[in-house]
Amino acid sequence: MKLMMLLHDTTKWLQSTLSGLARPSTSRAASADHNRSHSTLSITSTTANEGKSLLSASSVLTIAPTIARHSFRACVHFIVPSFLQPSAPSTPILPANHTSSSRASRSHSLSSTAYLDGLRGTAAFLVFIYHFVYGYFPTLEAGFGYRPTDINPLQLPIIRLYMCGASMVSIFFVISGYVLSYKSITLIRRREHSSLLSTLSSSTFRRAIRLFLPTLISVLSIAALIQCGAFTWAWKHARYKKEILGWREQDPPILTGFSRQMKDAFWAWARMSNPFIWKEYFITYDPHLWTIPVEFRCSMVVFLSLLGLSRVKSWVRLTTLSIIAFTCLFHLGRWDVCLFLSGSVLAELTIIRSEKKSKGNNYILVPVLLLGLFLASQPAHEPGKTPGYRVITYYTPKSVSEKARFWPSIAAIIIVFAVSSSTPKGLQRPFTTGFAQYLGKISYALYLVHGPVCRSLGYWSVIKTWEYTGRTTPVGYISGVLGGGILVFATVFWVSDIFWRVVDVGCVKLARWVENTCLVKVEGPGEKVVNA
Repeated sequence: MKLMMLLHDTTKWLQSTLSGLARPSTSRAASADHNRSHSTLSITSTTANEGKSLLSASSVLTIAPTIARHSFRACVHFIVPSFLQPSAPSTPILPANHTSSSRASRSHSLSSTAYLDGLRGTAAFLVFIYHFVYGYFPTLEAGFGYRPTDINPLQLPIIRLYMCGASMVSIFFVISGYVLSYKSITLIRRREHSSLLSTLSSSTFRRAIRLFLPTLISVLSIAALIQCGAFTWAWKHARYKKEILGWREQDPPILTGFSRQMKDAFWAWARMSNPFIWKEYFITYDPHLWTIPVEFRCSMVVFLSLLGLSRVKSWVRLTTLSIIAFTCLFHLGRWDVCLFLSGSVLAELTIIRSEKKSKGNNYILVPVLLLGLFLASQPAHEPGKTPGYRVITYYTPKSVSEKARFWPSIAAIIIVFAVSSSTPKGLQRPFTTGFAQYLGKISYALYLVHGPVCRSLGYWSVIKTWEYTGRTTPVGYISGVLGGGILVFATVFWVSDIFWRVVDVGCVKLARWVENTCLVKVEGPGEKVVNA
C-alpha cells in the first residue's frame, strides 16, 4: 500500500512538471477531468486504494511516451548545430541555453560593435585553415618569389592571409583590448565613475572564469579522448612513417591509466594558467592555448590602466596609453601588451567620433586597410629574402626583441583602425554578414576545438584518403588533403557549435552566477551593506 501511495505521489509530480507540454485547451480539459475524477474518488471511499493504483498505472503509461519524446528532442537539439535548428524546442525539460540563437539574433538589430565579432570570427577561421594546411603544404609558408619555384598564386600577398597565423593572433589581441575597454571608456567620458568601478570590478572578477574554465574542460576532454585512442593511430602512423611532410605539432602525452592521464592534464593546465609567468607556455595537450594566459594577463593590464587613468583628460589618457604601447612594442618586448592597449586607444577614438557624429571616409580607408592586409601577409619563413618584404624587414627597429611579431602587430592595429573607422555599409559590411557573425559567436570554441581535431581526425582522414587517391601525383596528393579536409571542417564546425552552446555560454552564465553569489549586497541611498 505504501508503494502504491509513493507511485501516486510521483505520478502527480510528473504530471505537474510536464503540464507545460500540453496545449492550453488540453491542459484545461485534463484539469477538469482530474477534478471530476478526484471528486468521484473522494465519494467512493470503499475503492479508493484500487482507484489510485489504477490511476497511477495509467498515468505512467501515458506520461512515459511524453518523457521519451521530449528526451529524444533534447538529444537532437544538443547534437544538431544551431544554424540547422528551425526553432527552439517547446519543453521545460530543456535548459534555456542559447536556443534558436540564429533566429533571435535576426530579430533585433546588430550592435554598433558587431563587426568586431565578425572580424574576430574571420581571424579564428583563418587560424584554423592555417593549422590544417601547414601540415601538408610546407612550401606555402614561404612568400611569392622567395625561390624560383615559389610562383603559386596562393602565396601572393593578401591572398596568403590564410597562412598568417601570427597576424590573426595579433588581430585577436587588438580586438580584445578594444572590446574590454569600450564600455569602461564610455562611462569614463560620461563621468559615471561609480558605474565604472562596478564595471571594472565585475570584468576583473569574471575574467579568469571566462578564459580558463573553457580551456580546462577542453584539456580534460582531450585527455579523455587520448585514453579512448583518438590520438594513438596518428601518433603511430603520422609520426613514425613520415606521411606528414610539413610542420607537425607535438603529440599529446599518452599515459597508462585514465586517472593518471587526467591528473597530468589538469596539472599541465594549471601550469599554463599561472598568471605570474610572463612567457609563452605551450601545453602539449593543445599548443594553441598559449594565447589564453596572455589574454588574461593583458586584460588585467587594460583594467588597471583604465582605472588609473579614469579621471584624467581624454588627451592625457590617449597619449599615456599610446606611449606605453609604443614602449612595450619597441623596447620592452611586450608586443602583446602593446596590442591590447592599442585596442583601448582605438576604442576611445571610435567613441569620440560617435560623439561628434562624424562618419568615416570609406574611400580613404580602403588604401589603409590594404596596407594593413599587405603587412599582415608577411611570410613567417625568411621575409627578408621575399620580394615585397625585404625593405620593411630591413627597417625593423633593432630594439625590437621579437622581430617576427613586429610587422604583424603593426598590421593588426592598422586593420582594426581602418575597419572601426569605417561605416556599417563600408568596410564593416563583410563582417556583419550572417556567416561572419556566426563565426564570431563560435570563435572561442572554434579556437579551442580545431587543434585536437586536426591532430587526431585530421591526420587519419587525410592519410586514409591517400590510400584511395594516391599521393605520388599532385592531383592525388591534393585530392587526399581536400577529401580529408571536408571531414575535418565539418567535424570542427559541428563540435565547435556544441562546445559554444554548452561550455562557452555555460561558463559565461556560471561566471555571472558566481559573481552575484559572492557580491556584497548594497541597498538604499546610504549604501547599507547586507550579507557582508
